[in-house]
This record gives sequence, C-alpha cells and structure tokens, in this order.
Amino acid sequence: MNGLREWLLGVVAAALAVSLAQSLTPDGTVKRVGRLVGGLVLLLAVVRPLGALIPRAASLPVMAYGTMTEEEAGQGGEEVIKTLIAEKTGAYIVDKGQALGLSCQARVRVTTDESGWPVPWEAEIWGQWTPEGKKKLSRAVEEDLGIPAQRQSFWEEGT
Repeated sequence: MNGLREWLLGVVAAALAVSLAQSLTPDGTVKRVGRLVGGLVLLLAVVRPLGALIPRAASLPVMAYGTMTEEEAGQGGEEVIKTLIAEKTGAYIVDKGQALGLSCQARVRVTTDESGWPVPWEAEIWGQWTPEGKKKLSRAVEEDLGIPAQRQSFWEEGT
C-alpha cells in the first residue's frame, strides 16, 4: 500500500511540475516542445512501477558495468529528446504536405536555443509539388514550427 501511495504522489508531483513549466513557457515553438517533453515526463512517472518488474540482469549493459557517468547519461537523454522532436516535426511536415495535396518526405535538424530548449532548426523536404504548393508548405513550416524559409531546403523528385 505504501508503494501505491509513493507512485501516486510521484505522478501528482510530475503533473504539477509539468503544469507549472507549461504556464511559464512562452508561446510558440518552445511551448509545443515543452508539451512534448511534459508528456514524456508524465508517461515516465506513470510507468515507473513497471521498472520494478524487470529483473536487474535485463538492465542496460552500460549501466550494469558502470561505464557511463551521470553527465553522459544526461546528455544521452537530451539526444533522445532531440531525436523525438526531429521525428515528430518531420512527421508533422509530411502530414501538412499531404493536407495541402503534396507528396513529400522531411528530415528535421534540432538544436538547442539560447534558453537551453531543444527546438527544430532546419528542415529538408523532398517530393513533388507545384510552385504554389511549395510556397504554402514553406509558409506553414515557418509559421507553425518557427523554421524560417532560409533554413528550409526543398528538393524536387523526378526532375
């Protein structure tokens, strides 16, 4: 019963922290990224008890041998978040293109902004489109994701 209480307190504390962080972040790309990270934090808080069900022998070899420092583990977590943001942002661009009637694929590079938050920085988009469709997609990427036109690369396939 004590374990259930600790888990519930952990979930509530995570929810409060995420809520506070959301209220303090500025609107725009940072807020959208914060929502993604907040969701991941809440997910981890909810599934934390499942970690107790996994035997210690099944833990990561890096941790089992103690070769990773805490700083390296933190940097690994940041890279995981950057990878998730890049994948989700690329999928958003593809979905937006499909909504505009375009056939495209996208790859996004994520960097850390001046406040320390990982944000989408650059987008490579390739596929088939009309000049008007390309303009609309470029405008949507700039307005929705904060990636200006000069950091967008379009490569037309089949030409």
